[in-house]
Amino acid sequence: MEETIFSSEQNMSREEIAESLRSIADGVSKGKVGLESGDSSIELTPGENCEFEVKVEKEDDGEISLEIELEWNDKKGDEKIKIN
Repeated sequence: MEETIFSSEQNMSREEIAESLRSIADGVSKGKVGLESGDSSIELTPGENCEFEVKVEKEDDGEISLEIELEWNDKKGDEKIKIN
């Protein structure tokens, strides 16, 4: 089952969007991404290996969306099994 634990949507300039994406990229590189919007905030620790998805959609009304998604497993104790 899926649960939304943080959500934010707002109009921004291209430069503001680029700065936000750079901050997220820096956080991913360092292993910690902090997000804040109003009273909501969350700190994420992306896994060493993530699934990276980029999708572009065009609506019937001509609106285009670019979606960037990272996925990783957050379960503890999910290490690979070693067989000797």
